[in-house]
Amino acid sequence: MRLPVFTLLLLTAATLTAAERPLTLADALARVEAGHPFLRTRDAESRLASARSAQASARPAAEISLQFENALGTSELSAARSLETTLQLSRAIDLADRRASRNTVASARNDAEQLAWAERRRELHAEAACRFIRVVAAQAELIASREFVALALSTAETVATQARAHVALPADIARTRLALAEATLESEHAEHLLLSARQSLASLWGAPVPDFTTALADLTTLPAVAPYETLVARLTGTPAQARYAALTRWRDAQERLARYEAARGETRWSAGLRRVEATDDFGFVVGLGYALPNRASGEASASEARAERDRAAAEGEAALHAARATLFSLHQELGHARIAHDTARDELIPAATAWLTAIDAGLAAGRYHARDQLEARVALFSARRRQVQAAAEYHATLVEIEHLLATPASS
Repeated sequence: MRLPVFTLLLLTAATLTAAERPLTLADALARVEAGHPFLRTRDAESRLASARSAQASARPAAEISLQFENALGTSELSAARSLETTLQLSRAIDLADRRASRNTVASARNDAEQLAWAERRRELHAEAACRFIRVVAAQAELIASREFVALALSTAETVATQARAHVALPADIARTRLALAEATLESEHAEHLLLSARQSLASLWGAPVPDFTTALADLTTLPAVAPYETLVARLTGTPAQARYAALTRWRDAQERLARYEAARGETRWSAGLRRVEATDDFGFVVGLGYALPNRASGEASASEARAERDRAAAEGEAALHAARATLFSLHQELGHARIAHDTARDELIPAATAWLTAIDAGLAAGRYHARDQLEARVALFSARRRQVQAAAEYHATLVEIEHLLATPASS
């Protein structure tokens, strides 16, 4: 099955060996499919649907009865001299239209529950994709933070050397020490965020501890997305709305069956043997019976089904309204993430790079100090960090949009 979010993450692990190959999104989703308890209920759901269909198609059970007439009495009927014993088999006549109505109810319910199961499966896939993106982003954050710790440490050592040569002031030493402490703290924070993200992802397939070392994906490519007006038109055709429609059909079928039961009674046939004690003879007995319909009970069941249908229809409409609002919000967040990413890439990073280049060129001439270089490096680190965070936010938001639509959101 094609999952649109797969196209967002360009996986580049093909050149690595099997032992070294990092976790890809496809790997993560395959593990979720195999390991998540809910997704292992697929076979049970299929068997449950088959059982409902079989139950709806089953004919009423036959009934065997044994009757004793004239067993006790007076005069000629005393001492069971006139006893008549009847062994009889009876069964309700199950008309084809009644059976078809039951099958319609079972089929509509199976459709609704199958759609609900598929919707839950898509939710798990979307959640796995979002957690996978968080792992990739946390890895990038940790690598960058460690690089910055190394730069801060190098700067602190340089300033300390200059201080011993009476070139740097005590304030410079304090500033670089502060920057090093902050960088170290940021690196520790990034490390525990990565550990938490890896554990959160692995928990989706039941692993007690993460069973992968790294996750690999390219988040730098941001796919274009269709306008909101185009996407919102697709909401009426989503599987979520199809599920509410199936629920409505199920309740409609229940109402029709209840009205059928209320309008028609139940016809039964019976046949058997009767033994007359007085003459020691046997006779064949045939009979027909008719159970009058319980109109009050049938109408009550029909009213209940109609109310359930109306509620399902209202819930579907409310869900559609909520989905529109959610889609609008997500589409806005997506646009903001793209602006943040492009601004960081096209303006912040080039400006910080130019600043750092100028500082590096001026250090030899004595126009700048190591603390100025550190400040420029902090600005460049912050700009790159914002780009990574914006890219991760963009992809995670796109996952949510495509889960909402159950289709690709590309233009």
